[in-house]
Amino acid sequence: RDGPNEQNGFIWRVTFLDDAYPEGRDYTLRVYSNSLIASDGGSADVAVTLLNSGKTFTSCTGPLVVPSLGGLVKGLHYYARVSARNKQGYSLPNKDEHSVAPMIVPAAPTGVTLEVISATQLRVMFGSPSDNGGDTITKYLIEWSTSSDFVNSESSTHEYLAGGSPFFKNIEGLTTGVYYYVRVRAMNSQGYGISQASTPSSLNPHQKPSPPTNVRLGVTSDSMLTIGWDPPLSDGGDSIAKYRVEWDTNPGFVSASHPPNKGYVDLDPSSRSYTVDLLSREKTYYLRVYAINAAGSSQSQVSDPRWAIPRVQIPGVPHTLVCHPGVSTGIIEYSWQRPNVPNHGIACFSNKDCPTPYGGSLPQSDGGEEITEYEVEVNERSDFTGTDDRIITLAGIHTNFAELYPGRLYFARVLARNSVGSGSYSPLVQCTAPM
Repeated sequence: RDGPNEQNGFIWRVTFLDDAYPEGRDYTLRVYSNSLIASDGGSADVAVTLLNSGKTFTSCTGPLVVPSLGGLVKGLHYYARVSARNKQGYSLPNKDEHSVAPMIVPAAPTGVTLEVISATQLRVMFGSPSDNGGDTITKYLIEWSTSSDFVNSESSTHEYLAGGSPFFKNIEGLTTGVYYYVRVRAMNSQGYGISQASTPSSLNPHQKPSPPTNVRLGVTSDSMLTIGWDPPLSDGGDSIAKYRVEWDTNPGFVSASHPPNKGYVDLDPSSRSYTVDLLSREKTYYLRVYAINAAGSSQSQVSDPRWAIPRVQIPGVPHTLVCHPGVSTGIIEYSWQRPNVPNHGIACFSNKDCPTPYGGSLPQSDGGEEITEYEVEVNERSDFTGTDDRIITLAGIHTNFAELYPGRLYFARVLARNSVGSGSYSPLVQCTAPM
């Protein structure tokens, strides 16, 4: 009997020790009479509820699973007792003094997350399982591997649980830049439960990259400077996400100047050069470059030379010089394209032509002054020291050389010229004058 409860009610539990009869004919319990009176003078209610159907177990010895279809509460301790039966009926029950709780392995840990600590360390954070399996969690198993199927994995345990979740575990001695997969299992007295993969599923230990290399500065025109660079010696174990170019009129990059005399720009990781325009020929400019990955920015690398002043320049080198035998004996045809890289040899941008000046229409690969003419030279020797040397100057980008010796091989080169002077010659091409 239990009670009284908050409503002054009582609960009686009745257990029949006889064998259960077939379904529909088993013992039942009903209220024969009710003489209870409630506190308000009315009749009190009596309800009868079947808690468990009758069972008969014929085996007298050995283990027995109860209830056979389950239904007990995990982690709740239960006591058991056994009665023997003969023709005269059931004996008094005997019971085990110790209780037992139904238990299984725990569920997967919750909130498993992964983060980078250093170039050789990752940190995994996790919480307690939503279901401990009915028993106390005693420790956690952390596994990591370079493959998602955890072949050749390594592992460690986390056993200090007194502080409660979330729990942390640093994984040390990893290889910089290599991606590792991580998962965690919880353990109770029944063993390890299923694993839970981290979020994200893998990470690469990394650190900030080293600075860009071969940072060089060139004067493109009287309003433009171009800076170029190569990738850093070390990306820190993670892909370069972007480059940052910064410029200022102060060598410490702390001037009070306003754009365009001071500023920065972030560029995609494939970029290897950038041209700053709208600059003043009356100012000195300093430039530097950073490499940036997921861990942050590298130290800056200043340019070589450290500073520059915008000035008009000689033109860049004409490109795509080609030659073809002419339609008549002793004629070779030549054509080329306007310079697309300034004379300093640094492309204005990695994937497009140089900017046009404010109010202008032509890219500033001409040095900031209009190209006035091209000079084309042909010679029978590749070092142009032969006696059969011929030179033509013109404003266009196409010309013919006539009265060449039929069957002779000729080398050719071209340069561009503006009011400042002559640029460098293009790479050589060679053609044989037709017979």
